[in-house]
Amino acid sequence: MAIGSATAAENEESKCCCTTYDTSVCLSNVDKKVDAEQSATYQKALIASQHFGTKAVDDLKEAETQWLAYRDAECKAEYDRWGGGSGGPNALTMCKIRIARQRTAELKSRYHVH
Repeated sequence: MAIGSATAAENEESKCCCTTYDTSVCLSNVDKKVDAEQSATYQKALIASQHFGTKAVDDLKEAETQWLAYRDAECKAEYDRWGGGSGGPNALTMCKIRIARQRTAELKSRYHVH
């Protein structure tokens, strides 16, 4: 059941359709949900990393800062491929959703948080 739930969540954005505006609104809602889950998982990982000392906490904070920079740069590159076209904003949001889900999975696995 958990695998089915994860797959359903990952496909939530595939249900966004119709006009560019409708898709944008839908993707924005998915992005907010995925971002909130990633942030909550990061907070749990920070707590879990305390077990390994201050350096581990500081290292995780630095990694998160670098991850945010990577996410922003990667998604800007995806946006720029649209050359100012109307699909750019949705491509940017889809990228943010995809990368946040990857980060959430990494944090859950590495820090054994759920």
